[in-house]
Amino acid sequence: MDTYRVIIRARFDGLTDVQHEMLRSRVDACEIGFSERGSLAYDESVSWFTFRFQTEADDDTEAQIAALDALSYPFKNETIGVTNLTEISSRALRRRG
Repeated sequence: MDTYRVIIRARFDGLTDVQHEMLRSRVDACEIGFSERGSLAYDESVSWFTFRFQTEADDDTEAQIAALDALSYPFKNETIGVTNLTEISSRALRRRG
């Protein structure tokens, strides 16, 4: 298994009034970073967001699925980027070699 970082950029879609207000009340508490529980960042408009997630997976598809499962809000217009950290580390070590 390799370590993957996944970034999902998307638009919230179909939030309930309760979800919208809860997110607005927590806008100042947004954390930016990668973790296995994920981190959600957005502004006061609660329209667009970035979700960062780190996971161990066999391939980038499995990593994307894990990130999408961890994101607990409805969304649309997503762009997903996946980086295999194990490959990056291997390339860096070969260059130093």
